[in-house]
Amino acid sequence: MKKLYKFLWFLLGFLLVEEMARGQNENAALWGRTSQSSTYAGAGPEKAVDGLLTSFTHTNEETNPWWRVDLLKVYKVNRVTITNRPTSSFRINGAVIHIGNFLDIYSNTICGVISTLEAGATATFSCGGMVGRYVVVHIPGNQKILSIVEAGVYGYLAGNRALGGATTQSSTSADWFAERAIDGNRGLQQLYTGCSSTLHETNPWWRLDLHDVYRVNKVVISNRKDCCAEQINGAEIRIGNSLENNGINNPLCAVIPAIPAGESYNYSCDGLVGRYVIIHIPGDWKILALCEVEVYGYLAENLAVAGAAIQSSTSADWFAEKAIDRGLQQLYTGCSSTLNETNPWWRLDLRHVYRVSRVIVTNRKDCCAEQINGAEIRIGNSLENNGTNNPLCAVIPAIPAGESYSYSCDGMEGRYVNLIIPGDKKILTLCEVKVYGEGPCLKRSFVKLLFHSSNDLTDSTMRENILKQLGSALADRGFTDVTLRWSQTPKQEVMQKVNADKRRCDKSMQ
Repeated sequence: MKKLYKFLWFLLGFLLVEEMARGQNENAALWGRTSQSSTYAGAGPEKAVDGLLTSFTHTNEETNPWWRVDLLKVYKVNRVTITNRPTSSFRINGAVIHIGNFLDIYSNTICGVISTLEAGATATFSCGGMVGRYVVVHIPGNQKILSIVEAGVYGYLAGNRALGGATTQSSTSADWFAERAIDGNRGLQQLYTGCSSTLHETNPWWRLDLHDVYRVNKVVISNRKDCCAEQINGAEIRIGNSLENNGINNPLCAVIPAIPAGESYNYSCDGLVGRYVIIHIPGDWKILALCEVEVYGYLAENLAVAGAAIQSSTSADWFAEKAIDRGLQQLYTGCSSTLNETNPWWRLDLRHVYRVSRVIVTNRKDCCAEQINGAEIRIGNSLENNGTNNPLCAVIPAIPAGESYSYSCDGMEGRYVNLIIPGDKKILTLCEVKVYGEGPCLKRSFVKLLFHSSNDLTDSTMRENILKQLGSALADRGFTDVTLRWSQTPKQEVMQKVNADKRRCDKSMQ
């Protein structure tokens, strides 16, 4: 028997699989009010915040044309992005970006100057936390036209967050109501009328609802100045999302040993995340008196806003995305809802993998509050069974009509957040779903691969083709925004293969 030997190339390589993800900061300009100095041919100021690259603003030819967005609240602005139009790109040249609190654009501080910007390009300007309600773009000079495709404003709300909150306390002494501790008055009217106070009791507490989840940097406490300064001694400041035990079980920010009469002390909370700020004094026969509580920080990023929603079915116009519209219109038009079906589900694609710390679910407030009962919250990276096989974060027994309940997920990792009600003849209705966590996670994996190929993978073109094929395969499985690259050039191993008579088997090959 004549044995034929065929050489095959076994190519060994290492791939660096790196899942890169951009931070999903919210663009504050999207919910602001826009205006401009003039409008040409219907290209109004709102075109710069419509999320479309096919539309643009356009002023008339004039002196000092401008575009402005009113953010409605004062922000610390970290950066501004400007996207130029693909044609007539010179109409942004020389534009100046101003940020401040004045309607007179020239009185506000300059963040950056756009000397030139390539057609269709986006430029980012760092503003270093400049404070202002208004962001203005204008071109100084005569016979100028200003045209913008998209404008983005990124930062966080500035100022004392307590002023917009709601307060309650364990008991109230006379007219020393809980809300007096957030009247914005540290000392002008603290005597008798400007402070909150509980009665003598066990473990007295005071609680502030910020209405949204914040990263709290510091809390400032002002003590009463008339007498009884010791009534603050031993108080604990706690921040979190739980109302269990009146909020006292939330993480500890600081303990207040004492504050001199009439003085204000700062307490650093290092970015503790929470909706509620609780101050309480553990022990019997205690009084808790507060003359002012100030909370400084910024909105924790609701990851759901930048995601994409889908559901198992849709009832009328109760679309899946209405559950991530920031709860602007819950009654009738602002909720998602499935049809009456078996195992209805709703799924949020966060677009990247996050470590999810908390999910907040808001129930409908008009009727049918029971349509959330028994819902499961699941988080993971699988789309198997529409994502409902992912690990369980929590089960929702019930949520009262119109209320929001918070569920801790303890850093579960996943790209998808699923809500499902198991069972027959069920309807799943959601008026708002908020997701908080850390990330995006940077996933870096070294994968050792053995290729059977007759191609020479020391050739860079061949290697790139392999990466493209792997990228397509990963995309088909839901893994996008993945960067693939070789960590080293593949090595060759030569193996012998015997081509024997098909009717006989070489025992050494068995």
